[in-house]
Amino acid sequence: MMKKVRLALLVGCLSIVASLFFLTGTTSANQKTNLLNPSYTKLNGKKVVDWKKPTAKKYVDLTNVPAKDLKIVVNQKHETVNIYKNNKLVEQFLCSTGKRTKETATPVGKFAIEPEHGTWFYNAKPDVAEGARNFVSFKDHGVYLFHSVVMNHQDNQPIMSRQGRLGHPNSHGCVQMSLPDNVYFYNTFSQPDKVGTKVVIEPFSK
Repeated sequence: MMKKVRLALLVGCLSIVASLFFLTGTTSANQKTNLLNPSYTKLNGKKVVDWKKPTAKKYVDLTNVPAKDLKIVVNQKHETVNIYKNNKLVEQFLCSTGKRTKETATPVGKFAIEPEHGTWFYNAKPDVAEGARNFVSFKDHGVYLFHSVVMNHQDNQPIMSRQGRLGHPNSHGCVQMSLPDNVYFYNTFSQPDKVGTKVVIEPFSK
Protein backbone atom coordinates (compact mmCIF):
# COMPACT_ATOMS: atom_id res chain seq x y z
CA MET A 1 0.00 0.00 0.00
CA MET A 2 2.80 2.39 0.97
CA LYS A 3 4.58 1.70 -2.34
CA LYS A 4 1.44 2.66 -4.25
CA VAL A 5 1.12 5.89 -2.22
CA ARG A 6 4.78 6.78 -2.85
CA LEU A 7 4.39 6.01 -6.55
CA ALA A 8 1.28 8.19 -6.72
CA LEU A 9 3.10 11.03 -4.95
CA LEU A 10 6.07 10.70 -7.32
CA VAL A 11 3.82 10.74 -10.39
CA GLY A 12 1.99 13.74 -8.97
CA CYS A 13 5.24 15.67 -8.37
CA LEU A 14 6.49 14.89 -11.88
CA SER A 15 3.18 16.07 -13.31
CA ILE A 16 3.46 19.36 -11.41
CA VAL A 17 7.03 19.90 -12.63
CA ALA A 18 5.99 19.13 -16.21
CA SER A 19 3.06 21.51 -15.92
CA LEU A 20 5.25 24.30 -14.58
CA PHE A 21 7.72 23.77 -17.41
CA PHE A 22 4.89 23.85 -19.94
CA LEU A 23 3.44 27.02 -18.45
CA THR A 24 6.73 28.86 -18.32
CA GLY A 25 7.76 27.35 -21.66
CA THR A 26 11.40 27.94 -20.90
CA THR A 27 14.67 26.64 -19.72
CA SER A 28 15.52 29.37 -17.25
CA ALA A 29 17.55 32.23 -18.65
CA ASN A 30 19.30 32.20 -15.28
CA GLN A 31 21.56 29.39 -16.39
CA LYS A 32 23.89 28.62 -19.25
CA THR A 33 22.64 25.81 -21.48
CA ASN A 34 23.88 23.41 -24.13
CA LEU A 35 22.94 26.10 -26.68
CA LEU A 36 26.24 27.80 -25.81
CA ASN A 37 29.49 26.78 -27.46
CA PRO A 38 32.11 29.51 -27.02
CA SER A 39 35.63 29.26 -28.37
CA TYR A 40 38.63 30.54 -26.46
CA THR A 41 41.82 32.37 -27.26
CA LYS A 42 44.78 33.86 -25.40
CA LEU A 43 44.96 37.60 -24.69
CA ASN A 44 47.85 38.97 -22.66
CA GLY A 45 48.57 35.45 -21.49
CA LYS A 46 45.02 34.81 -20.27
CA LYS A 47 42.42 32.41 -21.63
CA VAL A 48 39.40 34.46 -22.77
CA VAL A 49 36.29 33.98 -24.89
CA ASP A 50 37.18 34.53 -28.56
CA TRP A 51 35.21 37.58 -29.74
CA LYS A 52 35.94 36.66 -33.39
CA LYS A 53 33.93 33.43 -33.23
CA PRO A 54 30.34 32.43 -32.41
CA THR A 55 29.48 31.68 -28.80
CA ALA A 56 26.20 30.05 -29.89
CA LYS A 57 26.13 26.36 -30.77
CA LYS A 58 24.10 27.14 -33.90
CA TYR A 59 22.05 29.98 -35.33
CA VAL A 60 18.32 29.43 -35.64
CA ASP A 61 16.66 31.21 -38.55
CA LEU A 62 14.05 33.55 -37.04
CA THR A 63 13.72 35.96 -39.95
CA ASN A 64 10.15 34.91 -40.75
CA VAL A 65 8.95 34.68 -37.15
CA PRO A 66 6.62 37.54 -36.11
CA ALA A 67 7.82 39.91 -33.40
CA LYS A 68 4.88 38.96 -31.18
CA ASP A 69 6.18 35.37 -31.02
CA LEU A 70 9.69 36.36 -29.94
CA LYS A 71 11.25 37.61 -26.73
CA ILE A 72 14.83 38.58 -25.90
CA VAL A 73 15.96 38.10 -22.30
CA VAL A 74 19.36 39.45 -21.24
CA ASN A 75 20.56 37.73 -18.09
CA GLN A 76 23.23 39.84 -16.40
CA LYS A 77 24.12 37.23 -13.79
CA HIS A 78 25.50 34.90 -16.46
CA GLU A 79 25.94 37.56 -19.19
CA THR A 80 23.83 35.79 -21.79
CA VAL A 81 21.41 36.87 -24.51
CA ASN A 82 18.50 34.41 -24.55
CA ILE A 83 16.00 34.37 -27.43
CA TYR A 84 12.62 32.74 -27.01
CA LYS A 85 10.19 31.67 -29.71
CA ASN A 86 6.69 31.05 -28.41
CA ASN A 87 8.14 30.96 -24.89
CA LYS A 88 10.71 28.29 -25.77
CA LEU A 89 14.41 29.07 -25.51
CA VAL A 90 15.82 28.58 -29.02
CA GLU A 91 19.01 30.68 -29.04
CA GLN A 92 21.60 31.72 -26.48
CA PHE A 93 24.99 33.41 -26.64
CA LEU A 94 27.38 35.25 -24.38
CA CYS A 95 27.38 39.02 -24.07
CA SER A 96 28.81 41.86 -22.03
CA THR A 97 26.43 44.26 -20.33
CA GLY A 98 27.24 47.47 -18.46
CA LYS A 99 30.00 47.73 -15.90
CA ARG A 100 28.60 47.82 -12.38
CA THR A 101 28.60 51.56 -11.79
CA LYS A 102 25.76 54.05 -11.67
CA GLU A 103 26.98 55.73 -14.87
CA THR A 104 27.53 52.56 -16.93
CA ALA A 105 24.86 50.12 -15.72
CA THR A 106 22.55 48.52 -18.27
CA PRO A 107 18.95 49.57 -17.53
CA VAL A 108 16.85 46.82 -15.97
CA GLY A 109 13.24 46.24 -16.98
CA LYS A 110 10.95 45.54 -19.92
CA PHE A 111 11.68 47.23 -23.24
CA ALA A 112 11.26 46.51 -26.95
CA ILE A 113 13.27 46.50 -30.17
CA GLU A 114 13.05 50.00 -31.66
CA PRO A 115 13.34 51.17 -35.29
CA GLU A 116 16.82 52.69 -34.89
CA HIS A 117 19.56 50.47 -36.29
CA GLY A 118 22.67 50.69 -38.47
CA THR A 119 25.91 49.02 -39.42
CA TRP A 120 28.22 51.48 -37.62
CA PHE A 121 28.28 54.17 -34.94
CA TYR A 122 30.97 56.07 -33.07
CA ASN A 123 30.69 57.91 -29.75
CA ALA A 124 33.34 60.63 -29.66
CA LYS A 125 32.74 61.68 -26.05
CA PRO A 126 36.14 61.81 -24.26
CA ASP A 127 34.98 59.36 -21.59
CA VAL A 128 33.79 56.90 -24.25
CA ALA A 129 35.70 57.32 -27.56
CA GLU A 130 34.61 54.05 -29.12
CA GLY A 131 32.25 52.68 -31.74
CA ALA A 132 30.69 49.39 -32.74
CA ARG A 133 29.21 47.52 -35.67
CA ASN A 134 25.63 46.47 -36.36
CA PHE A 135 23.57 48.19 -33.68
CA VAL A 136 19.89 47.71 -32.84
CA SER A 137 18.20 50.00 -30.32
CA PHE A 138 16.11 48.73 -27.42
CA LYS A 139 15.73 51.86 -25.25
CA ASP A 140 15.59 55.63 -25.74
CA HIS A 141 15.78 55.39 -29.53
CA GLY A 142 19.48 55.04 -30.12
CA VAL A 143 20.87 55.39 -26.60
CA TYR A 144 20.83 51.77 -25.40
CA LEU A 145 21.79 49.25 -28.04
CA PHE A 146 22.66 45.68 -28.90
CA HIS A 147 25.93 45.80 -30.86
CA SER A 148 29.31 44.19 -31.53
CA VAL A 149 32.36 44.33 -29.31
CA VAL A 150 33.74 47.87 -29.29
CA MET A 151 35.76 49.33 -32.14
CA ASN A 152 38.24 52.15 -32.63
CA HIS A 153 37.60 55.08 -34.94
CA GLN A 154 40.72 54.77 -37.09
CA ASP A 155 40.10 51.46 -38.83
CA ASN A 156 36.85 50.17 -37.31
CA GLN A 157 38.67 47.26 -35.67
CA PRO A 158 38.19 45.90 -32.14
CA ILE A 159 39.89 47.89 -29.39
CA MET A 160 42.21 45.23 -28.07
CA SER A 161 42.41 46.64 -24.55
CA ARG A 162 38.62 46.17 -24.27
CA GLN A 163 38.46 42.60 -25.61
CA GLY A 164 38.47 39.32 -23.74
CA ARG A 165 35.53 40.34 -21.58
CA LEU A 166 32.63 38.50 -23.19
CA GLY A 167 30.71 36.83 -20.38
CA HIS A 168 31.67 39.69 -18.04
CA PRO A 169 30.45 43.30 -17.59
CA ASN A 170 32.35 45.52 -20.03
CA SER A 171 30.12 48.20 -21.57
CA HIS A 172 28.79 51.70 -20.93
CA GLY A 173 25.25 50.30 -20.71
CA CYS A 174 24.74 48.60 -24.07
CA VAL A 175 24.81 44.85 -24.75
CA GLN A 176 27.96 43.74 -26.59
CA MET A 177 28.28 40.51 -28.56
CA SER A 178 30.97 38.61 -30.44
CA LEU A 179 31.37 39.56 -34.10
CA PRO A 180 29.46 36.56 -35.58
CA ASP A 181 26.75 36.63 -32.87
CA ASN A 182 26.29 40.32 -33.55
CA VAL A 183 25.85 39.75 -37.29
CA TYR A 184 23.22 37.08 -36.59
CA PHE A 185 21.39 39.33 -34.11
CA TYR A 186 21.49 42.31 -36.46
CA ASN A 187 20.28 40.34 -39.48
CA THR A 188 17.39 39.04 -37.39
CA PHE A 189 16.26 42.06 -35.39
CA SER A 190 17.06 45.01 -37.66
CA GLN A 191 14.18 44.00 -39.93
CA PRO A 192 11.10 46.29 -39.83
CA ASP A 193 8.82 43.42 -38.79
CA LYS A 194 10.92 42.83 -35.66
CA VAL A 195 10.24 46.30 -34.21
CA GLY A 196 8.31 45.78 -31.01
CA THR A 197 9.96 42.46 -30.09
CA LYS A 198 9.92 42.21 -26.30
CA VAL A 199 13.22 42.81 -24.53
CA VAL A 200 13.71 41.96 -20.86
CA ILE A 201 16.90 43.02 -19.07
CA GLU A 202 17.25 41.10 -15.83
CA PRO A 203 19.24 42.46 -12.86
CA PHE A 204 22.71 41.01 -12.34
CA SER A 205 21.69 39.78 -8.89
CA LYS A 206 18.82 37.60 -10.16
